[in-house]
Amino acid sequence: MFNKFFSFFVFSFFLIFVSNVHSASKDKPPKKWPCDQVYNPQLNLSTIWQGPSIDSALKDWWKHDDVIEYVNTLSDPTLNEKVGKQLINEFAKKYTYAGLIKKAEQKEKLIFLFAGLYQKAKDRRSRQYKGIIKFVERQEDLRKAIGSSSKLIRKFRKEKLDQKSNQFKDAASQLEWNTKVFDQRTKLTEYICEEPVFNTQRLGYQSREILSLIK
Repeated sequence: MFNKFFSFFVFSFFLIFVSNVHSASKDKPPKKWPCDQVYNPQLNLSTIWQGPSIDSALKDWWKHDDVIEYVNTLSDPTLNEKVGKQLINEFAKKYTYAGLIKKAEQKEKLIFLFAGLYQKAKDRRSRQYKGIIKFVERQEDLRKAIGSSSKLIRKFRKEKLDQKSNQFKDAASQLEWNTKVFDQRTKLTEYICEEPVFNTQRLGYQSREILSLIK
């Protein structure tokens, strides 16, 4: 029963987590930040990419169907590093003569590829941070609801209200449910905090692999 509840809860949470929710300003840390990582919703390009400027490529990468195909595939968070590197090399090989001599457009195509991957990772990071902030806000709402239910039950007991009454049972049921949800969500904190880290690490190995092919 617990496993079913937990699976349903995780699934429901991530439907909310990936949605475009309202949140605090990007540049202003929330009052309660649950992660060990420093609050930084921006993806710092200079720490990831030491190659040619991608300013122009950021505007044009999506105009190339071949680039879009690989960007979408490589942006899959379930893709492991080994397969990711293989795909990048597969893409680069398309712009060679028999896999031996680079074609003139290979470098430009690889820069387009990284620009697309960077844009995708940047957008994902923004959504992840919004999701974390929404997560914190929801936890605070649950904490307040738990406090209110506890206070109400103490009041009923003080008034010696029959514990079998609908009022008492409703308050107790609400307290139990909110506490269960709060505890299950708390277990997810570490996971959701790691997601932006994995996102950056993924872009990091992609950047290094593309740079090795450009050089």
